[in-house]
Amino acid sequence: MADRFAGRRALVTGAGRGIGGAIADRLATEGAEVVVADVDPAQAQAVVKTLQDKGVRAHACTLDVAVPASFDELDQPLDVVVANAGIQTFAPAAELDAADWDRVLDINARGALLTLQLAARLLRDGGSVVTVSSIQALLPNPFSPHYAASKAAVLSLTRSFAAALAPRGIRVNAVAPGRIDTAMSDLGSTETGRLTGQDPAETLARRIAANPLGRIGRPDEVAAAVAFLASDDASYITGECVNVCGGDVMV
Repeated sequence: MADRFAGRRALVTGAGRGIGGAIADRLATEGAEVVVADVDPAQAQAVVKTLQDKGVRAHACTLDVAVPASFDELDQPLDVVVANAGIQTFAPAAELDAADWDRVLDINARGALLTLQLAARLLRDGGSVVTVSSIQALLPNPFSPHYAASKAAVLSLTRSFAAALAPRGIRVNAVAPGRIDTAMSDLGSTETGRLTGQDPAETLARRIAANPLGRIGRPDEVAAAVAFLASDDASYITGECVNVCGGDVMV
């Protein structure tokens, strides 16, 4: 699979760290020229340097996915688009502030919409899109309901664009990560502990114990699923979501 994306150009949003960085690495390692897009230019450049040091092609792009004008500098044809950018904040459902709702939905849902619209403009026929949702789109989340709602919106947008772009042979799919070893995941343990009065380490331990595979996932495991869906190996798959969660949605 070393050259699955040879000759192809890919855009990954929110690629400055965590899952996004792992996706950029996987696509570049498999031959793609990758545009590493992130709202933080320093983080994007750091990922690009790491990739270039490995001898693969990568370029940095400063991108705020919630701002339409931020997409203006992206005007070259693409073969793969990964809509990964997202944030999460925490508050009890009954106390959620409207401004907090707006911030999370702007980045996660509106950002996905704008990224998908960019994909519709720049993708060559036969290209592919992968959005990054979350298993929280399928489950109740009383301490981050706006995040769960935003990721449900991502799933809905994925299916709508899959239908809209199918006549051009463009496939649109999603991955829904569960608990993955990232800074955002660590923040989740800390914030849930704060809101429940429980020790964050105990919260994480219970989460791991409840997982059928008995562990949290790695960013590269999400990246592997994204690479599959973006590749010709998934040539007859569109409008679908792959849960990368160690079986969490079964229990």
